[in-house]
Amino acid sequence: MPKGPSPKDVKKSSSGKVDTTIIVALIALIGTLGTALFNSPVILEWIRNKPAFTASPAQVQPPSSSASPASVVSVPSPAGGDADCLTQHFADIDSARQMSIEAGATNQDYTILSQDLSGNNIIGPIGIRLTQNGKMIAALSFLFISDNRLFKITSLVDSNCQAVAEYSNVDRGGDRNTIQDSDTLKIVLAEGSFSLRFIFYGANNFRFNFLQL
Repeated sequence: MPKGPSPKDVKKSSSGKVDTTIIVALIALIGTLGTALFNSPVILEWIRNKPAFTASPAQVQPPSSSASPASVVSVPSPAGGDADCLTQHFADIDSARQMSIEAGATNQDYTILSQDLSGNNIIGPIGIRLTQNGKMIAALSFLFISDNRLFKITSLVDSNCQAVAEYSNVDRGGDRNTIQDSDTLKIVLAEGSFSLRFIFYGANNFRFNFLQL
């Protein structure tokens, strides 16, 4: 006759069923409690009345950037870098007695002021700004001795406002600061060699030719 399950086997089987049932019951209980909790009028009212989160100014920071601001390159105007030099060099020369001559210019005239022609043997000083592509490369000043028709160089500086070391009267030699009517001054600068011809033209004009050699 077949043997029935022993009491020990029945205990094991019952224990397994009890454990599974407890787990399922716990899960169902947690679900029920959660649903009841979130459906509670008290909880719903608290959620509705809870103020929205607003960041304080201290919490809101602009994005940082390790890159430094772009540098600003200053581009001077043709006369911008020369202003200080000319202010110093032409300090005692009235603006009406100043002129600019661009390299390559020929027959450029300066009209002598009427007050300078009224019985004066010495005219000036006159200031000349020598330029290349609009940029000052040298500046000079001179006096004109009308009785002798002589141009007397009183100063000559380069673009850095430093005295020019190398210049000469290429027509006569001798004193490089004494230029006779229609003579040419050779000037050696960092930008190259140039010639400046001085001419007493007509009754009341100086005429200049300024060329790069």
